[in-house]
Amino acid sequence: MDLIVALLLLFVTARLAGEAFERMRQSPLIGEVLAGILLGPMLLGLIDPDPTTELGASLSVAANLGILVLVLLAGIELGREGLHQAFRERSMVVAMVEFFLPFAAGYALGLSIGMTFAQALFLGTALSVTALPVSVRILLDLNLLHSRLGRAIVSVALVNDLVAFAMLGLVLELTRIGGVVDGSTVALVLAKNLIFLGLVYSVSLVLKESSRITRSGQTYMQTFLGKLRGQESGFAVAVAIALALGAGAELLGIHFAVGVFYGGILITPRLMGRERFAKIRNAVSSVAFGFFTPIFFAFVGLNFAIALGAWSLVVTVTAIAFLGKVLGGILGGYVARFRGAPLLALGFGLNARGMMELLLAQVGLAAGIIGADLYSALIVMTLVTTLSTPFALKRLVRRFKASDVIPVAHEAPSEAPPDAEPTGGPVSGIREPGSGGV
Repeated sequence: MDLIVALLLLFVTARLAGEAFERMRQSPLIGEVLAGILLGPMLLGLIDPDPTTELGASLSVAANLGILVLVLLAGIELGREGLHQAFRERSMVVAMVEFFLPFAAGYALGLSIGMTFAQALFLGTALSVTALPVSVRILLDLNLLHSRLGRAIVSVALVNDLVAFAMLGLVLELTRIGGVVDGSTVALVLAKNLIFLGLVYSVSLVLKESSRITRSGQTYMQTFLGKLRGQESGFAVAVAIALALGAGAELLGIHFAVGVFYGGILITPRLMGRERFAKIRNAVSSVAFGFFTPIFFAFVGLNFAIALGAWSLVVTVTAIAFLGKVLGGILGGYVARFRGAPLLALGFGLNARGMMELLLAQVGLAAGIIGADLYSALIVMTLVTTLSTPFALKRLVRRFKASDVIPVAHEAPSEAPPDAEPTGGPVSGIREPGSGGV
């Protein structure tokens, strides 16, 4: 099949399926993944994603571009303000507990089924992520985003995403060097990650200097961008920063997505100016969700292939992921003094996996960390947790008291959501794929 014909078929089918799920008030990415499963070898076999074929290799390139723009948008949406917010909130204790429990369970499961150290680390990481977009969207629907529950879910999900990308870089490096863990291996992995973090920090310092206000009332970066005559110069500079860090990550043996993610975090309203920042975010969002997102998630579905004997793995992974996240959220929430229905809502609200899980699964499959059976198990787990989270939250909210919804006076100011992100940032700007955001 010709590449353009395949892209047309993938794009149209995925958009239609995403629209159908959107109308059912479910995550559109589920429909887009199911569209890929329908068109792929698992069912109709109309499109072959085999990377050894010309079509499969071309589709893989398109999928990588999808990862690039999605991860860039995720970084832009989270931003430095989102990172600072995550560390300001007292719900950090929830983040530690609810990440560690599913991670430990996933790691133990990996070792028990004969995985290598690196593969077990990847599985633990995959079972620990939270889909911030799904959670934010349902919290917005229920008008709970600025409640204590909403702030806790947002803060924990932010930390999860950051830790997941750090772990992904470690796992990819271990896989690249063969996964043999000894003193020299650990030293090499640490050295490369420290070099990368040093690169990110150096770029951050340069951009911080560029964020200083000049006598004209603008930052140095805004002044520089104002002198450029090319169209969409702000967008071009933002992409260049992300690509530079992505290229730096690749040179160090770390997946480019890690570098692009941190590049996105460094693109801030203060650096670019709020109006230009909004235009950049909207441009990246349009490129991502107007074209690449349906194709990427459909490509994820194309690679779905599960044998009858693999269903035990699917059930086990889904059950451990579900219970680990919910119990971790409940235990962490209890320590953070959540009680009653909000405590249960915290556990279930952190359970959705969504886009982050699919990104990790696709990167893991492409890098040879996981095989087709585990990849398919992660896809099924993602669909189950993403579908069940809104259902559970909506029913638990019915049991909330007024004080669970309206923040009380003694919670401010330490837990009040910062107003440093009026352009959308990590709170109002992140939405589920298919509805205009990450």
